[in-house]
Amino acid sequence: MAQASSNPFLVQIIEPLPPEAISFQLVSPKGGTDLPFTIGYGFRKGDFPSGTTLTTDAAGTQVVVKRRWNDGSAKHAIVSGAVSLDAGNPKTLTISSGTGSSSAALTSADIQAAAPGATLRCTGIGTVNLTDLLGSPFRTWISGPEMVECHYRAKVGTDPTLEGWFHVRLWRSGRVWIRAICENGRVDVTTSDRSYVPQVAIGSSTVYDNGGATIAHYRNTRWSVEGWIGGDPDITPTHNTTYAISTKLVPNYWKRSPSSTYLASLNETYTPMSKVAQEPNMGDTGYQPPIGLLPLWDALYCTSGDGHAWRAMMANSSALNSYGIVWRDSSTRRVPRPSDWSTYSIDGGVASIGRGSLTWELNHAPSAGYTPYLFSGDYWHYETMLMQAATIYLSTSNYSRGSGTQRLLTSQPRGTAWNLRTVGQACALAPEDDPVLSDYQALLAYQYEHWLGVRNRPGINQLGGLYAYEMGHWGHPGSVPAWETDFWIAINGFLSEVDPLSSLTQLIETRDWMYRWVVGRLGAEGTDQYCYAYAARYTINVNTVSNNDPTTWFDSWGDVFRETVGSDNTSCPDSLQGNSGADPSAAPEQGYWGALLPAIAYAVDHSAAGASQSWARLTGATNWSTIETSGFDNTPTWGIVPRGYGAT
Repeated sequence: MAQASSNPFLVQIIEPLPPEAISFQLVSPKGGTDLPFTIGYGFRKGDFPSGTTLTTDAAGTQVVVKRRWNDGSAKHAIVSGAVSLDAGNPKTLTISSGTGSSSAALTSADIQAAAPGATLRCTGIGTVNLTDLLGSPFRTWISGPEMVECHYRAKVGTDPTLEGWFHVRLWRSGRVWIRAICENGRVDVTTSDRSYVPQVAIGSSTVYDNGGATIAHYRNTRWSVEGWIGGDPDITPTHNTTYAISTKLVPNYWKRSPSSTYLASLNETYTPMSKVAQEPNMGDTGYQPPIGLLPLWDALYCTSGDGHAWRAMMANSSALNSYGIVWRDSSTRRVPRPSDWSTYSIDGGVASIGRGSLTWELNHAPSAGYTPYLFSGDYWHYETMLMQAATIYLSTSNYSRGSGTQRLLTSQPRGTAWNLRTVGQACALAPEDDPVLSDYQALLAYQYEHWLGVRNRPGINQLGGLYAYEMGHWGHPGSVPAWETDFWIAINGFLSEVDPLSSLTQLIETRDWMYRWVVGRLGAEGTDQYCYAYAARYTINVNTVSNNDPTTWFDSWGDVFRETVGSDNTSCPDSLQGNSGADPSAAPEQGYWGALLPAIAYAVDHSAAGASQSWARLTGATNWSTIETSGFDNTPTWGIVPRGYGAT
């Protein structure tokens, strides 16, 4: 049954979801018997306690847990098997506790015995043959009774940095899937751009040759193609997205009915070195679909489970590897650990990395690979997430930010938010046996140790603000862009729910302090408060002079309002006001009212002081319906609301 919470504006659902909610569907336009599949699946904390063995209600499947919550319960698993499907008819599989197949686990020896063939050729440079590598896999990623996946690597010819990888899955039925990867990126070896005619063959078929044309393979990038031996089953999964949102591994998106026309318009096709729908120059200002807690296409899959969104999500994650985020340690052949590269920096510390026509930029970088890996279990997407985390570390070394796992990942407040998001997402989903995980967890923990130290400084302001990268650039010496800190607040809230660290104490203390920033801007009428109707102004004035030291800022939101608006808060309107693009009639799903929503949503969920009253003022505004109907169905990125508020 439903029970009222201490928040009078929400109803919390406290009973467990029915077992069938932990389910997914598989569909193939071809149909057939013994069709192989692999997906990722996230679980709510506590649903499957420590020691629980997982299975599905279909024969011939395996569930391998790769990460657990801090209480030991299953958090993320990779589900594989073979099913029979009628063409175009979805089949539902349910995950539950129980004993799976008693057959022996498949191993790398089974792949070696199957002897799948694949070649990666870079004309004029060299060729990598999978058959030469089968006896010495770099890693075994999955080993179970129904499917084994191993990874293999070798240099391309004698090139100092160009390397070929094969990710190989073998199912008990004998069907094989292979991802071929060509990579050009090292931390410790000078990398140069390469040009060659590529050719990838999987089995007896050429799956990619760029039409016989030369490809420009820029340094610190990689590309991949995939194919099947035994036939492509052409399966698309659909997760139970209501359950996925309930796990808190993804945000609580509000509007969940995107139009079929909009979904069909998404860019679903990745080709090597393409950007798909990513921004060519990430540093460009204004609304960008990739930016947010999750990118637009990831959010659309979370709200719809639609096949178009699935393919767009996977394609855009792959496309991030076309940017300069590929940095690998030549010794370990893994993503570099901060402790191994404690003083290294990319060109002395840079905010942007240009490769060809594409530029990655620290302050506008999207979430990389997190949701695709969560839902697919594909190591390619996991490593994409981890590589961007490494890029953030390696590009934030100037201005005496520290070294190793005690390097401060700061830039603009929004950049600080996205840095925390990317590293935090990697820490939340990384497989427990990944040897780089502890380093990135230590790096993330240091961020919150630092920010809690700032919060505890004598004389710290009472607004909840901890940092300003630049102040006074907007017509007033004490002006700061309030919405950039809103991003940071939302990220704190998100990370506190996904267990990226074994101890969340410092993260939660920092989170709760910073909630003041958004709760205070949604205040009531009164000379000591900030009127909620003006909460989404582009900038607010937190000081009378330009001083980035947060101990010098105002303590009273009434002072902030007076300095920002120019008068006392004695006549607070009952409708949300516009300023610098924040007008509720001007695309709030892409503007500053939208940017504010995730911050106040997490504040309400975590019972921050005054948050429920602030939320009530916001949603009680006479023009709130303008925001509600502004387009969050097709653009759900910022449409995040408190859990229990109601999804439509």
